[in-house]
Amino acid sequence: MAGEQTERQTDNERREAEQLSLQATVPPSQIPGYRLERFLGAGAFGQVWVGHDLNTGRTVAVKFYLHRGGVNWSLLSHEVKNLVQLSADRHVVQVLEVGWEGDPPYYVMEYLGSGSLEDLLQSQGRLSVRRSVDIFRRICVGLNHSHGKGVLHCDLKPANILLDQDHEPRLADFGQSRMSNDQKPALGTLFYMAPEQADLEAVPDARWDVYGLGAILYRMLTGNAPHRSNSLLKEMDTAGSLPIRLERYRTTIQASRSPQKHMDRRGVDRALGQIVDRCLDPDPESRFANVQQVLEALDRRDAQRSSRPLMLLGIILPLLLITATSIYAARSMSQSRKRFTTALRAASHDSNQFAAKFAASTLENQISGYFDLAHNEAHDPALLKSLRPLLTSPEFTAMREAVVNGEANEVRDAFLDLPERLAIDRLLEDRVQLHARRNQVNDQAPHLATIFLVDEWGTIFAMGYESPVDRDHQSTARNFAFRSYFHGGREDLPRDTPASEVQPLERTHLSAPFKSTSTNVWKIAVSTPVYLSPEDKRPAAVLVLTTNLGEFQLMQSDGDINQLAVLVDARAGERFGTILQHPLMDRRIDAGKPLGAERFQLPAPLLEQMLTGADIDYQDPMAATPDGGDFSGTWLAAVQEVSVPRSESDPNHSHPSNDHFSDISAEPDQTDLLVMVQYRLSNVEAPVQALLQKLLKEGAIAIVSIISVTFILWYLVHRASDLSIDRRDAKDASRESGSTITAES
Repeated sequence: MAGEQTERQTDNERREAEQLSLQATVPPSQIPGYRLERFLGAGAFGQVWVGHDLNTGRTVAVKFYLHRGGVNWSLLSHEVKNLVQLSADRHVVQVLEVGWEGDPPYYVMEYLGSGSLEDLLQSQGRLSVRRSVDIFRRICVGLNHSHGKGVLHCDLKPANILLDQDHEPRLADFGQSRMSNDQKPALGTLFYMAPEQADLEAVPDARWDVYGLGAILYRMLTGNAPHRSNSLLKEMDTAGSLPIRLERYRTTIQASRSPQKHMDRRGVDRALGQIVDRCLDPDPESRFANVQQVLEALDRRDAQRSSRPLMLLGIILPLLLITATSIYAARSMSQSRKRFTTALRAASHDSNQFAAKFAASTLENQISGYFDLAHNEAHDPALLKSLRPLLTSPEFTAMREAVVNGEANEVRDAFLDLPERLAIDRLLEDRVQLHARRNQVNDQAPHLATIFLVDEWGTIFAMGYESPVDRDHQSTARNFAFRSYFHGGREDLPRDTPASEVQPLERTHLSAPFKSTSTNVWKIAVSTPVYLSPEDKRPAAVLVLTTNLGEFQLMQSDGDINQLAVLVDARAGERFGTILQHPLMDRRIDAGKPLGAERFQLPAPLLEQMLTGADIDYQDPMAATPDGGDFSGTWLAAVQEVSVPRSESDPNHSHPSNDHFSDISAEPDQTDLLVMVQYRLSNVEAPVQALLQKLLKEGAIAIVSIISVTFILWYLVHRASDLSIDRRDAKDASRESGSTITAES
């Protein structure tokens, strides 16, 4: 935005200027002493040509004014006079000759081929802090000289800073310049113009140029002009008349927060940031009063930066001995720390291995309890008495055959409503609730989620739930012969395996862990065969108990989260290392929070190292969850495989009086479970850390004492030096006073 620079051309004159610029192959006229060689560009009122001074060989730029009718000659004369007045200043583009009486009028100025600061910023975005300050200082020097001659630029911006062949900045385009005693307003360029300058009644002030300086430095440091935004540009474009546009610009700048992007630039120190802030202060009274004050602020910054190394050297040298001593002490403490930590870590790892074995043994005992419970339930006289008539009933046998043959939907309602079958449902429900009450009294007692019965073809025909399940979601009257709890294998068979090809298990079996589809809780099942008579060679049914893995009490922690017991899946393949039970899962269940479907897993190579007994650092995967912060950090971990008694088929299976342990072989049966005990490493290092902290505290007190004494001595020496200088200055002043009195007398 510029005011009172030139008058507006008519459309015909503008078209004529465009045609001339396109056809500029011959200079408008020849100038004595110069050879014009190349067309540089055209503006609204003329052309600029590059040529050579025939006397000196110097490259020059010649600006021709071709349209007298559209030019305010008084303003152009004003600009040229100001340039001529400053032509001796090496920081201003020099005017070499004025041909104001020529046809057309022209003036000759030095040619700067490196472009403008705006061109440089357009290509580089922003400049280094060192180069920005160097260019800024040179601009300040040139502008200070200009102000010293009474000329205010009033339109400072990167486009008006030209760069010579050495990339030194030169002030250019004094079209809006005013003398310091001038009273006429002058409009600058948006975002480089001081807010109080955006007023048609404003009186020129040196502080306008100070604002422009700050805006140029801000642009060099950040790549953007201060306060520049699309919203403000849109407001300006829709404002209408010039006075309204100026008022919006002025009020917006005055109401906005001070620009702060330059302070985020690495290398911008506090002193430089304060120079930018004070130059850009919207209140002219708070701004630097003139360019000389800006230069003085730069000098003070340079003095501070140059004295900083000396001050640091004066402080550092006395501390070198302390540093050397501290390094030696730190080295000794570090070596001692490593030795003690290694010893403590080895002891903790052994302790962890023992804890893992103990936790695995605890789990094995609890699983054995479920084995006993399954055996006892399968030999319950009341259950066997109810099963015989139901399973031998021709009507129910036909229903069960229909389920196996894929006709479950046709017989489901009759299957579920059969009175004899419902009686067994109630019996199983009573058993589940009985065990739930026992678990409330003794948390070591088995806790069951379900008890159900599967017939000899794999169809669930009776089930008792801990919590009620609606009829449509019940598993009764559905065939599950492919499940491992029916056939006793380690994995489920394919779902489409014909039931006739699957044999029911003949000994008590612990299933592989499986996830509940409704709660995402990991579970296991203990199943055992049920025989109705001693003569039976094939089980008449399979009794299955299910429980949540979280019900197992692996370790008494009393809320301690420094040592944890975790259950891990040991099945080979993609499930290897999956976390099945973790204190965080228990915490979520207790709080009523649903468990997500995500799976947490240990890296397979890491778990394989643990299985070899290696001492390794462990990061708990559960720590990555939003509520897993308590489990972050490094842990020591040890794992132990879980085994259960191998239950063989019993030829006397039908006799409830048989002792269950007569059916147990000597060799244990390996499960798909691992118990991992993890211990927080920071607790292992805590005793060493406490000792080191005590030593460090004592050492810090000693160092602080030595540093304090050093600083006091340094201050006293410095103060004594200042007093010596003051006394010497006083003596010199007294001597000069005495000499004056003697001369006067």
